[in-house]
Amino acid sequence: MFNAMLRSLKLRLGKYLPQTRLEKASLQGLSGEISKESGFNVLYCSFNPSLLEDELKLVESYSLKDGLVSVSIATLNGVYKYLVSEPQLSFSELSYLRVLMETMKTVTKPDPGLLNNPEAYIDRCIKEAINHRGINLADDVRTKLTYYLRRDTVGYGPLDPFMSDTRIEDISLEGVGRPVRVIHRDYGDVGWLTSNLVFTAEKDVDDIVMRLAHMGGKHVSTAFPMTEVALTSNHRATVTLSREISPHGSSFTIRKFREEPLTICHLVKSGTLSPLMAAYLWLLLDYRCFIMVIGPMASGKTTLLNALSSFLNPSWKIVTIEDTPELNLPHQGWKPLVARHVYTLGEVRTEIKIFDLVKLSLRERADFLIVGEVRGREVHSLIQAAASGHGCACTFHGDSFESMVQRLTNPPLSVKESTLPLIQCLIILKRVLLHGKRYVRRIVEIGEILSAKEYGRIFSWNPKTDTFTPSNTEEVVKASSLLAKIRERYLIGNAEILSEINNRASFLEDLIKKGIINHVEVAKRVAELYSKGRLTAI
Repeated sequence: MFNAMLRSLKLRLGKYLPQTRLEKASLQGLSGEISKESGFNVLYCSFNPSLLEDELKLVESYSLKDGLVSVSIATLNGVYKYLVSEPQLSFSELSYLRVLMETMKTVTKPDPGLLNNPEAYIDRCIKEAINHRGINLADDVRTKLTYYLRRDTVGYGPLDPFMSDTRIEDISLEGVGRPVRVIHRDYGDVGWLTSNLVFTAEKDVDDIVMRLAHMGGKHVSTAFPMTEVALTSNHRATVTLSREISPHGSSFTIRKFREEPLTICHLVKSGTLSPLMAAYLWLLLDYRCFIMVIGPMASGKTTLLNALSSFLNPSWKIVTIEDTPELNLPHQGWKPLVARHVYTLGEVRTEIKIFDLVKLSLRERADFLIVGEVRGREVHSLIQAAASGHGCACTFHGDSFESMVQRLTNPPLSVKESTLPLIQCLIILKRVLLHGKRYVRRIVEIGEILSAKEYGRIFSWNPKTDTFTPSNTEEVVKASSLLAKIRERYLIGNAEILSEINNRASFLEDLIKKGIINHVEVAKRVAELYSKGRLTAI
């Protein structure tokens, strides 16, 4: 298995060139080393901003991979660039790299350690290969060679620096000869940043696409030229192979997810919602209401859904259902279910869809069901689950109450209008331009669904002041028909509801004030509240 992996991860010749006017500097350090004589080639990004200081304006630079890789954020004629520089290899170092790679193929033996701890296993293999050849390497040379051997065997190859950068949200390549582009968390307002990584050879792009597919345990071929892949750390990718369906050649898009999930405290601190809004939603979750988060693509719906889930009672059984695993709950009673797709003719019967998993979850005696994204007929089962007393939450593509109703009630979903009020609370989340300067994510509206045509707005966002209204708990309770139903059903007084919301809002404000925003710590504090009986638990 290991030898097969190494054979599939060959280092190939290509050029990493930035676009537009940066191309003229390709002979001054912007391309990978080329060694035709050795018959072995390695690709790497290299960039020296001092070469173009008159045209290129450096905005920021930082290091990755223990200082081996540097990243420069720069502008060229007002266009933002994401420029990567990896360790440069001399001809002799390239020769050593070739020898070590060939030795690892022939000398290293398969071992379960490859699956349990790939990097430690590769380090051991490198040491064995060096000893086998009797090569004496300086420490800095050994470090560089180890970087490339790890990168191109168990890493993401030329994409490894991009995947290692925790500030990158999305990575995209649209075809051969086009630059890899990224969405940078700190420069989201400028959109996609063009990198200095360009695959000029079609075979190189095919190799990267197949690498991504295989790393996620999926198959891609000209017969089945597209697939979705779940990578490590819950990153997900969509890939297309060759020119079967993508005329520009193989392509990919990688959505990266934080290793440390954002909490509701992060979102309140960043202004996505107010403490009062969070407290209101927390109370609804406590009473097993059906909450739907809607918004356009990349608006942060799943992030918000995951943050809200930390409010769920720690003693509950919670079932999450997703196409690609993204949610990360701290509960011991969390049971994640993931759809299984098939890409082989005649094997449709073995496919397990979101709809099947939602039906299965109804027999799980779960207190709360969460569907990562509702797209098809599973919405009917989710509505039935809400009708039978389960708490429910999901995300859905839409930008308003009206567009949500239109999508749900028309084919192919065809939800009956009479059942829409079972979706009790609607959160509208958007990525908006704040004061014409930067993009931010804001809950622009929270409302309660009364019927297919009636919608009660509870909270709204003011783009001029970047504030939320109302800011008074009494106004929220007075406007909410859902809280009125909760009071009536559970015989709770108005003063008690007001106290619950105020106490929860104060609790969140106190956590933020003390700097307690970490995923584990927030979950721990919430669990402590429930264990002390200071929160309602129905």
